[in-house]
Amino acid sequence: MTIAMFTDTYRPEINGVITSIDLFRRQLQQRGHTVYLFCPDYKRRPGSDPHVFRFPSVRYFFPMLRERRFVFPSLRLWRQFRNLNVDVIHSQVPANTGVYALVLSWWFRIPHVHTYHTLFMEYTHYMPLPRALSTRLVRWISRRYCGRCQRVVSPSVQIKDEIIEYGVDAPIDVIPTGIEVLPDREFEDPVALKARLGIPEGKKLLVFVGRLGREKNIGFLLQVLADLRLVRDDLHLVVVGDGPDRRSLQKTTSRLGVTDAVTFTGYVKRDLIFSIFHMSELFVFASVTETQGLVLLEAMSVGMPCVAVDAMGVADMLSDGRGGVLTNLAIPEFCWYVNELLSNQRLYRRKKTEALQKAREWSVEVMTDRLQHCYKQSILDFRRHGIPRYRRRRRRFNRIRALMRR
Repeated sequence: MTIAMFTDTYRPEINGVITSIDLFRRQLQQRGHTVYLFCPDYKRRPGSDPHVFRFPSVRYFFPMLRERRFVFPSLRLWRQFRNLNVDVIHSQVPANTGVYALVLSWWFRIPHVHTYHTLFMEYTHYMPLPRALSTRLVRWISRRYCGRCQRVVSPSVQIKDEIIEYGVDAPIDVIPTGIEVLPDREFEDPVALKARLGIPEGKKLLVFVGRLGREKNIGFLLQVLADLRLVRDDLHLVVVGDGPDRRSLQKTTSRLGVTDAVTFTGYVKRDLIFSIFHMSELFVFASVTETQGLVLLEAMSVGMPCVAVDAMGVADMLSDGRGGVLTNLAIPEFCWYVNELLSNQRLYRRKKTEALQKAREWSVEVMTDRLQHCYKQSILDFRRHGIPRYRRRRRRFNRIRALMRR
């Protein structure tokens, strides 16, 4: 198959959507499929990968989305797309490039699959609109956009239930991203890496990786660190990533008196993240808006236990208690579990072993099998029904016919 993926976010950004794209793209290419990627142009110069096409783009005007890009239509890319003989379009974000994917699907009569990566209802605080209006808009966009796709991919059962509640009536396949488990992965020397990042020696490292935005609830982790420092002085929090809240979070560390116990690394290369995992003790995660929480699996793939808030997406991975611990959104409870894992060596070793086992169970190879089936099914659906607007029209027709029969 020839697959065209469309996304509003790609490298040099770092987030779960990009990780998912790269993992699936690499697996599909290894299986003989051709995968083209359409994404924003960040550097305004051509890239080296002939399978990656860049839209002209600018930064968003809104301060809270400054690291994201607004893309513009491109006649050049339209012509290039026309010559690719694409079998399936796969959109990753229902924004600028997502709309472009919808138009191309309609114009060239190509089946369209969409992955609902983000629970946008929890991001309405970024929209310059009243909350009630933003909520209605998210529901409307989700319903209308997904309703024009042959199939929708949901990373978790909870997200599937959520978008069904919005009124999405397209077929939904639950396909988590999965991860690559590399037993021969090489890591940087911990001593040299700590020196380079400014992390003190002799500390037990707690790590967070992700976008530094309000939805990630990083302030919760800073308060956890501050409370734990009252009972132990051997902890250091490493915050990997960047985003609009970085400056305010640094101010929070100062206010809490933990500036010397927190390191903000900014964006780092993907391979370096695994080296940071390898030299650390615990992965800590307090977000309640995740559709999957892929980064938890990545941490577990190097044998690092996780402590996370029990919320959508994350619960799918840790509900059985293997490889980590789920807690309520309560700082005292979170602190207790972190301290217990670091103090109880027998428990810690068991969680470490479970983490490695679970990572192997969530293999990207298995998830790619499901995605291939989804693509094939979308092609069959398109051949049978064409543009999927038929669903809502048929429902209306059936309701009218039922009323007439009465």
